Formats: sequence, C-alpha cells, structure tokens
Amino acid sequence: MKRHRASEAGFTFVEVLAVVLILGVLIAVALPNYFGAEADARRAVDMSNVRAINSALALYRFRNTTCPVAGAAFLAFLADTAYFPDGAPIDPRNGTSTPYSTTYSQALCRVQMNAGGVNHDTGAGH
Repeated sequence: MKRHRASEAGFTFVEVLAVVLILGVLIAVALPNYFGAEADARRAVDMSNVRAINSALALYRFRNTTCPVAGAAFLAFLADTAYFPDGAPIDPRNGTSTPYSTTYSQALCRVQMNAGGVNHDTGAGH
C-alpha cells in the first residue's frame, strides 16, 4: 500500500496549461473592448469640451455684445476663469487647448466640430 505525502499534492502541468490558455483567451477578447471604450471616452470628452466652449462663448457674447477675436485673444478667453472656473478645456488627445483655437470661427462665434483640419467627431487631425 502506497501512502501519499502532503508535499506531493499540487497541480499537473496540463491543469496549469489549461488555466493559462483560458486566461489568454479572456485577455484577447477583453483588450479590444478596452481600447474601443477608451477612444469613445476621449471622443465624448472632446465633444463635451466643444459644447462647454460654445456655451461660454454665448455667455461672453451676451455680456460683451461681441465675440473674442481669433488667435492669442481666443486662447486668453479659454484661460479666463470667469468663463472656465476649472481652467481652459484640454483636448484629451494631445493635452493642450490648441485644437479648439484652430477650429474657432469668429464670424460664427463658435468652435466648429469639423473645421481647420481637426474633426472633433472622429478625432482626425489631432
């Protein structure tokens, strides 16, 4: 009669291989969903920033009966804490306010969703 010692208990190579294989399949399925969700979140933040800027521009126009001029004056507007208490809206793709200044139309007094080579719907041009 053979006795089994406690030190001989454990997993076989096949069992460990099966677990590693299952984990690999789960990771392969989950990673594309993660990266897709991250891109969707960046796009949502970008579009939310555009809406916030356009709301602030409407308030600026109401208070001052004019729109800020393009260029450095518009960047100063983005940094104005009276309109943006948390600071200038930052593009989630490159970490600056530049795309919003390049898509600003002084004639329309709005940041446009598709202008200046930057598409805020798809993120192209960032």
